[in-house]
Amino acid sequence: MKRLFDSLVDWADAHPKRVLAIAVAVGLAITFVLQSRPPPALPLTLTPVVADVLGDPGTPRVGPADADVVVVLYTDYRCPICRRTDPALERLVARDPKVRVHYKDWPILGEQSMLGARAALAAERQGKYFAMHRALMADNAPLNAAEVRRIAAEAGLDPARLEADLVQYDKEIDRQLAAHANQAFALGLKGTPAYLVGPYLIQGGLDDADLDAAVARARKAGSPKPQPE
Repeated sequence: MKRLFDSLVDWADAHPKRVLAIAVAVGLAITFVLQSRPPPALPLTLTPVVADVLGDPGTPRVGPADADVVVVLYTDYRCPICRRTDPALERLVARDPKVRVHYKDWPILGEQSMLGARAALAAERQGKYFAMHRALMADNAPLNAAEVRRIAAEAGLDPARLEADLVQYDKEIDRQLAAHANQAFALGLKGTPAYLVGPYLIQGGLDDADLDAAVARARKAGSPKPQPE
């Protein structure tokens, strides 16, 4: 056993870059497994932060105004788990007419994430947020300005207007993204995806069955309750 251990140490000393690559791969695999499991639900009270999250008027949303369960999603267009689980939310809204979903772009994975989030929020000025959102989630190409124009055109947007809106509404979009980031930090989110489902906070990807279970639990519990005095 000692001979095997010494051999492994010698190999590691001789191949530091390979060791680093293996460590990164193992770390990513562990993260993927942890985020893929049904995550625990943390009960929330109606703090000022939660009230701000639920009442944010600039957040793109889909579903009826009289929904009895509100789902808030924090997402990133370059997040693999977000991309894999995103269609489940659309299916949830399609099969449950009493659910409303609020989409919070939270670009935390670098420049491409920021490009995607800004483009999606600019697309809202054309009434095309969800068309751009779906297209960005489905497209695998590395994002740059040219790719954003291509994705926008294929999603049915006017690319020239999108570029103009990115300039015209630059500060407004920055404020919106900053507000989403501040909310995420105040909630203690560790990354994307993260959900508020009724009075529960859930961090990690949710598939169809997970979402149905979370909505049923939220429906039974009701809306977030005010903090005790």
